Amino acid sequence: MRLPGFHASQLVAGDDGSLQPQLAVSVPEEPLLGSWSATRWQYTRREGRPLALDVVCDLGGSITLSLSAGSYVLTWDVQGRGKLSIGGTFRVRGDQLELFPLGSERGEAVRFRVNAETLSLSAEDSAWDFEGQGRETGVEFVAVFVRL
Repeated sequence: MRLPGFHASQLVAGDDGSLQPQLAVSVPEEPLLGSWSATRWQYTRREGRPLALDVVCDLGGSITLSLSAGSYVLTWDVQGRGKLSIGGTFRVRGDQLELFPLGSERGEAVRFRVNAETLSLSAEDSAWDFEGQGRETGVEFVAVFVRL
């Protein structure tokens, strides 16, 4: 059975086994589309000896995020840590932006807020190598971007 106006990914099985439109509709991606430059990309260690590090302000890093019709490219250049670009697909679910790197079936989700010129991302459980001794988990992450 096919319901007009709904893509198969928007249908869920109802209590009686029939396909019905999904009630929790994804937020449109249009406000996110475009190129963004990070003005803040901060990791904060909450446990042990608290520590915060902003990759843009403290390390002089440059980070850009480009989002277009379901795909993304994240590029960063941090002196002493290298340059890298990754890309893949993304989807929006409520206030979550889920990023799926190419070749990976597992994505990473971050909360987002967007207005015309600013995009904010955050996650309560991220990872960062603060002291060059390996990545620490359970680290809070916050990023702020401006539209290019």
